[in-house]
Amino acid sequence: MAKKVVRVIPHEESIEVRVSTYVYFDDNPGRRSINGRVSRDEAVAEAKRIAREARDG
Repeated sequence: MAKKVVRVIPHEESIEVRVSTYVYFDDNPGRRSINGRVSRDEAVAEAKRIAREARDG
C-alpha cells in the first residue's frame, strides 16, 4: 500500500517538484489482516523496488 505525495516548491528562478512515496506497514499480523497493510519486510522490498525504478527511469 503506497501513497504518493507531490509538493510544488517555488524558488527565485525555478520551481521544484518533489514526489514522495510512502509505503505503509504494520508489524502486528492481526491488524495487518484488518487494515490491509504489508509486513515490514514486504514494505522494505517495495521501497527498494520503487527506489530502483526511480533511479533507472
